[in-house]
Amino acid sequence: MMMLESCITRRICLLHITFIYLSSMFRKTVISANLTAVEDRSVYLPCNVTFPAENDAISLVLWFRGDSGVPIYSLDARNGSIYKAFHFTDDILGTRAYFDLTSKPPLLKIAPVRKQDEGEYECRVDYRRARTEKWRGHLSVIVPTKNVVITYENGKNVEGIIGPFNEGSFLSLSCEAQGDPTPAVTWWRNSVLLDNNYSITTRGVARNALLIKRLHRDHFMSLLTCQASNTNLSLPISKSVTLDLNLKPLEVRISTLKRPLSAGRKVELVCQSSGSRPPSRILWWKGREKMSTITSSKNDNMTVSKLTFIPTINDHGKYLSCQADNPVIPNSALEDGWILTVYYLPKLRLSLGANIHHDAIREGSDVYFDCNIQANPWVSEVGWRFEGKPLFSKTKEGVITSNQTLVLQKVTRERRGRYQCVAANVEGEAESEEIMLRVHYAPVCKPGQKTVYGVARLESVNIRCEVLADPSDLTFYWFLNNTFKRIELRSFTTNETVSEATYKPRTRYGYGVLSCWAKNDIGSQKEPCNFSIIPAGHPDPVKNCEILNRTVTSIKIECEAGYNGGLKQTFHLEVFNAPLKKLQANLTKTDFPTFAINHLPPGTTFILAIYASNSKGKSHSVALTATTLPAPEKRTAKIERPVISPVLGILIGIVGALVLMAVLIVILMRFRSQEDDKGSVEQEIVNKSQTSFQKEREDVPDPDTREPDVIPASVIDSYERNGGVGRGCGVYHTPHNGKGRPREPPPGLLPTTYETSTVSGASDTQEPSMFVSRASGAVRQTNLAPEYPQIDIYKQGVQPDHEEDDSHITVETPLMEPLSNIAGRYRVTTVGDRSKISTPV
Repeated sequence: MMMLESCITRRICLLHITFIYLSSMFRKTVISANLTAVEDRSVYLPCNVTFPAENDAISLVLWFRGDSGVPIYSLDARNGSIYKAFHFTDDILGTRAYFDLTSKPPLLKIAPVRKQDEGEYECRVDYRRARTEKWRGHLSVIVPTKNVVITYENGKNVEGIIGPFNEGSFLSLSCEAQGDPTPAVTWWRNSVLLDNNYSITTRGVARNALLIKRLHRDHFMSLLTCQASNTNLSLPISKSVTLDLNLKPLEVRISTLKRPLSAGRKVELVCQSSGSRPPSRILWWKGREKMSTITSSKNDNMTVSKLTFIPTINDHGKYLSCQADNPVIPNSALEDGWILTVYYLPKLRLSLGANIHHDAIREGSDVYFDCNIQANPWVSEVGWRFEGKPLFSKTKEGVITSNQTLVLQKVTRERRGRYQCVAANVEGEAESEEIMLRVHYAPVCKPGQKTVYGVARLESVNIRCEVLADPSDLTFYWFLNNTFKRIELRSFTTNETVSEATYKPRTRYGYGVLSCWAKNDIGSQKEPCNFSIIPAGHPDPVKNCEILNRTVTSIKIECEAGYNGGLKQTFHLEVFNAPLKKLQANLTKTDFPTFAINHLPPGTTFILAIYASNSKGKSHSVALTATTLPAPEKRTAKIERPVISPVLGILIGIVGALVLMAVLIVILMRFRSQEDDKGSVEQEIVNKSQTSFQKEREDVPDPDTREPDVIPASVIDSYERNGGVGRGCGVYHTPHNGKGRPREPPPGLLPTTYETSTVSGASDTQEPSMFVSRASGAVRQTNLAPEYPQIDIYKQGVQPDHEEDDSHITVETPLMEPLSNIAGRYRVTTVGDRSKISTPV
């Protein structure tokens, strides 16, 4: 709306000056105009600024008001371009004024306009060469009507819905408005003009008094509007009131069935009243309490009121009534109601026995609970709960329930917690508020704490000791028990039920059991919290590794974890692709050394290196070889059917014709020849027929001689050529001297190759040599050579000078050791589908 009014104001301003401005385009004269603006809105004062030729420019633009010689707004472009000129305003305009050069014509915008801005304005434009131009105009500021006030007979301001008024009474309303110039004040009913006569008071206020001699039914909820306006530049200001009328009610009754109510359950009651216009006021009473949650509706000559409330225990026996009245008409109230019957859930209150003090309960005391019950109808059963679970009477455990009483004999700390009683009647089951039973007891160790700490010599470790106690104001004591003596620790911190001690074993005798005691007002801790301080180091290698399953693309391996070095350990598996000489996969497990390697290429040999690690470092690695199964080979043969050539077909046709002719000849000769000649002729025909069929059989090609074997000869698999034991698995073997140390390899065994043997004893096939890349990061470079030597893991070599079972080879290999050194001490043995590895004794 403000934007529309601003646009209207601006257009009116432009219309006022259009003619004068157009005439000024051809002559340098003083231009004048009259402008009208509305207070608190915007006004645009034009200034005839003619942009000069290239050899001239505007140097100064000044705005004056009235006869004052001091400019109220100035634009100084004497030191530069007009678009980079400096703008200055006086204190009256301040930030409300801005001269916009981008408009055509340029305009001085004043927003918001005030009444004191009214007057004569002059704009003077000074050019550097051309003569000065001026624009003059008068600005009139209209103060619109800002407020309309409607008053009742007693002079009280009213608005919205007024009344209620009795039907047939008179109504007098007054409307006042103020503005500059004085506004016109009119009364309207809906869209019909009622009264346009107004007067002006001594205070310059326009006033219109409306008098309705007799109110009729059609005045009910009529909208009376007072409007005031003093300019066409803005919308009229208005205020409205709505009339409400009263009639005497004729009937009232509660239509809802009168029945017992349930406490805590929402109920809706309906009361109907008729004969009252507009709807009568319906009041609900519960005893002496006035109800407030009421909704009313009107339907023809019927007024309906709905009461929604939630009955309470205290409502039982109270009188509920519905009352319809018109407060203006004396003795008009009518009433209907009944006495309430309220059923409710048991109301329970749990308390400790009268002679029991909650702060004085300790282990061994007897505790009593009383459950106070209020219910309608009375309860049918009473129960007890402990920590939300049902609690039953157990005399042997010291729990006794009797009606509304619970007894706990010689209570222990396990009995501390939340207790409540429950009871039920026809309305349902209810429960009391919980009482937290606090049992004071001496400190005990909190279960689930870390009890073993692996620590290296001269390494500090923080040991946390937490106890359970009530009260929690504790005193802690620390002692170290080793083989020789008992040492008290005095440096530790305490925070309520937690104590932390920093311990550093300095000698080998600094290891042992660190004990923590606590004491409170109830007593001292009976059993201390013990923490074992053991030496910490690198974890032991895994042992008894076994390949559980091999498929075309996967290998599953399982090992047993070694000693963790006193710390939490992690298991690692590095899978090396032997033919490609690269790291194929790297897996980590935190629970057990069981690995499933998937997505492997088929028929490929891999070196599997397994090791454990903890915060102190890594263990030696255990290595073994395994080969995925080869991909299944597709064997198919094409079965061709014998093809009958055209020549063979012609030959078969000729033979058939000859046979037919011979048969006919036999038939004819049977009638012509004599009996003796008949036999010779038949013999001759038979000989010819046999000759023809014999020729036919000789000419027909044998398909077995023309076609190759349907199923070609079976191919002996390389797996079968090796005697049923493939190159699927292998292990590195460490020579052992029986004292826990590896023996040196024989002089004849070169450190650059691996030696292999097969269980079946069949001759091995020479395979390409295998290299292990140094970039894989899977080998500890103790003696790193510029280039790794060539390793042939399938070439048969000299066996070590000790005897072991070839099907179960033991091995222990350092993880990061170069394969050239490994080859010098270890050999690879293929053992079929399963390989086991154990740590040497």
